[in-house]
Amino acid sequence: MVHDETLLGIDVGTGGCKATLISSVGEFIVALSEEYPTYYPEPGWAEQNPEDWLKALRKISKRINVKWKTRMTGICIDGQPHTPVFMNEEGEILYPAIPWIDRRSAPQVERLNNLLPSEDAKRTFNPLNTTFTLPQILWIEENRPEVWRDTYKLLIAKDFVRQKLTDGGWFTDPSDALGTYLFDGEAFEWSENICAAAGIELEKLPDVKPSASLVGEVTRKTSKSLGLPEGIPVVNGAHDPSMENLAAGTVKPGNSFVKLATAGVISMTTKEPKPDPKGRTVTYCLPTTHEKADGWFTKTATLACGSSYRWFRDLFCYEEVEQAEQLRKTAFELMDKLAEEAPPCSEGLIFHPYLIGEGSPYWDPQLKGSFFGATLRHKLSHFCRSILEGAAFSIKDSTSIFEELDLNLHEVRLIGGGSNSRLWREILCNVLGLRGLKTSGGDSSFGSAVLAGVGVSTFKDIEDGVNRCIKIIDVIEPDPKLQILYEELFQIYRETHDATAPISHKLDRLVKRLPRETS
Repeated sequence: MVHDETLLGIDVGTGGCKATLISSVGEFIVALSEEYPTYYPEPGWAEQNPEDWLKALRKISKRINVKWKTRMTGICIDGQPHTPVFMNEEGEILYPAIPWIDRRSAPQVERLNNLLPSEDAKRTFNPLNTTFTLPQILWIEENRPEVWRDTYKLLIAKDFVRQKLTDGGWFTDPSDALGTYLFDGEAFEWSENICAAAGIELEKLPDVKPSASLVGEVTRKTSKSLGLPEGIPVVNGAHDPSMENLAAGTVKPGNSFVKLATAGVISMTTKEPKPDPKGRTVTYCLPTTHEKADGWFTKTATLACGSSYRWFRDLFCYEEVEQAEQLRKTAFELMDKLAEEAPPCSEGLIFHPYLIGEGSPYWDPQLKGSFFGATLRHKLSHFCRSILEGAAFSIKDSTSIFEELDLNLHEVRLIGGGSNSRLWREILCNVLGLRGLKTSGGDSSFGSAVLAGVGVSTFKDIEDGVNRCIKIIDVIEPDPKLQILYEELFQIYRETHDATAPISHKLDRLVKRLPRETS
């Protein structure tokens, strides 16, 4: 199939690379993905090989070239935030990339919290933790001093891939700069005070350019190695949380989205930054077209959203998995069909999705998942539905933080793989009591394709690109009767959490002393 001018968005995500191709008039063409490994050399450590990101992109490019003949006019890349790549002046990788899930830098976080000037730390708009780049840099400096000594520039994940596409340019954008904890969100420049306090040389940090800036084009060398057409303009890009806002179409103040994916993400766009003084949210800027931010967003997340449904599938839904293969469907579709057979509120069966502890609003790693209220009447269908309802309750629980920050949700855009389930969308809207809008945009790579169009002037600006590319494909209004039922069950959900949290902590302490399965 031959398309006229097209735009390519590439996401260098935590678990794999994804690319979305759209037409110059905003029509979706195809989305392709390739996984790559994460290595865990020590407890609490996580590492990736940046070369694996390029290999995944090479496979995707080959599939595009074979099946979709296009005339690309622009490429834009987003990626996992915070993830540093240490490079020498020749562009060689000096150490594996340390993704945001790594926890080795906890001692560095503790020292930095006592070391950094409090007023400068506030200007980052975020609480410091092991997610951010700065503690990882200090770990490298203290434990691999030769790596930091030989580092010419530090790049974040998407910046590394983009540099390889264009064969040059040590750039980042404001969203990834904010994710390092070295960027002053008010002055919109690297913080000299934080760098000085932490002993970080400013010259090792990349230049910061607007996300929509043109920063190069695909070189002949890259074209041969990665399979992308030579000469295609490349746009600077942003980190994937920012690009999700473009994919959802939430670029105006007051817009919000819920992402039903591995985690359940809640995000609201604001005109100015709205950091949480209690440190339960993160605050980042939207992709920028100017030297200053065009907008901001505050987000938080419940940890085990889609992963709870996947866990239950793998343990208890063998028949559905086998039938799905025969019917050429997904097991999740068959599980949804089962869940539809159970009545709303699952006849009192409550699921708490604390399978890896909980993020928002409790930030309690010791919490344990549970089914509460099970009786002999309950069937597999009730359990399937209660998981969807429990994840929705957890998301509603998280919105209490937004209320404290005076951020009021009026309606939500729904994105992520879980949003493909109409049943889950209906449950969420009834639990939240909010109108839900399913959008045509996919994940962050779709947002990058939109920003590519902004960067090459196919679209006038970000708002124009979103208006052209993001369509509302389904609207769900909450049912007032179900909303009342779910509100009553939600209060019991919270009471159950409050009553069992101390028991979870006791159990956690016991489990750490118990022998573990060796296989």
